[in-house]
Amino acid sequence: MTTLTRAGAGNWRRIRRWATPPSMIRAATQARLAGDWRAACAAANVDVELDEGQAKLFEDDLAHFAPDLLRWHLPRKPARGDTHLDARQVVHLAGDGPALYVGGTRLGFGSQRLRLFATDEPLDSDDWDDWEWDDGPRPFHALHDYRTRRHLWDARESGRLLEGCGWTHLPFHDPAGRPLPEAAWGATERVLALHDAGRFREAWQAAGADVPELPDDGSHWNTRILRRLWRGFLGEHLAVLDAARARGTDAVGIVFGWNYVLKLTGFTDQRLTGEWVGTGYRDRDADWHLDTRPYERPIDAELVRTGTIPASWLHPLVHAAFFPEAVAPSPRVGATAVPEARLRCRDGAWHHVRMAGGRFEIPHSDEERRREQALLALGGEVHGCIAAERNWREPHAKLPRALHELRRDLMLRAQQGDLPGVVELLDAGVDPHARDPHGRTLLHHISGLMAAPDDLTLFDRLIGLGLDVHARDRRGMTPLQTAVYDTGSAELVRALLAAGADPDGEDDNGVSVADTLDRFGRPELKTLLQSG
Repeated sequence: MTTLTRAGAGNWRRIRRWATPPSMIRAATQARLAGDWRAACAAANVDVELDEGQAKLFEDDLAHFAPDLLRWHLPRKPARGDTHLDARQVVHLAGDGPALYVGGTRLGFGSQRLRLFATDEPLDSDDWDDWEWDDGPRPFHALHDYRTRRHLWDARESGRLLEGCGWTHLPFHDPAGRPLPEAAWGATERVLALHDAGRFREAWQAAGADVPELPDDGSHWNTRILRRLWRGFLGEHLAVLDAARARGTDAVGIVFGWNYVLKLTGFTDQRLTGEWVGTGYRDRDADWHLDTRPYERPIDAELVRTGTIPASWLHPLVHAAFFPEAVAPSPRVGATAVPEARLRCRDGAWHHVRMAGGRFEIPHSDEERRREQALLALGGEVHGCIAAERNWREPHAKLPRALHELRRDLMLRAQQGDLPGVVELLDAGVDPHARDPHGRTLLHHISGLMAAPDDLTLFDRLIGLGLDVHARDRRGMTPLQTAVYDTGSAELVRALLAAGADPDGEDDNGVSVADTLDRFGRPELKTLLQSG
């Protein structure tokens, strides 16, 4: 069951702002419309691993494949400010054998590059952990079947996004996206309005089912989880009850977490009756339970309905599905302005701090900087402007709000593979020596920021700006170790070695580059590292 709480809505706002960059959507769309699906995949950071024969087999599917739309819809677990995809996921796009797949990331907060591949026989999720690729095992953890959910990746069917809810356009709006007056509300709007107001039992009653108060079994934890699932329920009430009636059975259960099922009965009457029934983890998939996922309101529908994001933030194909008569907006693009920060310095004066030319501009001489650095080396503390300059390079150090948001902007663009966005900020003068909350530098993200496997333009620029190839993230991984783990190209690994990266280093768990290669294969990198 998918849910959306108030806190979760804020996390999804962050995802929709950064996770599928507008520049990526624009470039992938232009390539797809021009008939170049390979260029569309390259623009959306999807590495194509199909031979000509496989590409021919899926020619029609690939001609309409919207990799940026798939990236938009792929599973995520938003929390703690992260915007990344679920790690180790595989999506079955088309075919029963041969079959077409997209493979996800190995490391959640690592490179967000995907891979498009095909197999002669469909993969079996039951023995997924034992299945091996040509170059070694790939420990993906979940297999998702999108063959019947083509609206999540096929541009021809993207307009079907709302079909599971039984909607033709977004509630509370007309098909052109204009607000719908309350006098024109239908049953859907009235039920949703009650749910939005926190009147959850009344929402179910308006949909046609009388349900009791939430149970309390004396467990604070169980009660807390049930309340969260109840409040964040995304199933479209009317569609769920219609599906329950269509079962033709005496009782239908709606599962809420591991401990409770809402048992619906009374299918011979006009109104249904609900009863809370305790259940166990192993009973969640009982035959009489209804899977509500096909009838859930899309996350984006909730985000726009509740005002969490503006409709202009939507992917154009999602926007068209919600508002079929409206003109879909172009992906938002705007010049980046590097903000100034105002802070109180050591002497009590207010100073303005800004960046230009890749470094901090502060009203202090080099001699004052050296004096503060000497004080720090002796165990003292630095304050004000010089502290801000130092804290920029420390992921959890305190920064003025404007600088904190600028660093977050830079590093989230980097994590999501937004090469134009990162270059735009660097061109605007932003200091490249920032780190994300996981301690990663721009060099740690470089494998996801390459326009092509042999395009080292940004890498050379970062090395020229003095980024450290020996920098370690929170797990003790260097850019070289990250590149190998994140399926970085041989050209990138060669460049890192040439820049002085240590091929024999280990992370904080004692895992070396050689250990990673033993786990994942890639013989071409083994040769490089042995010769380097």
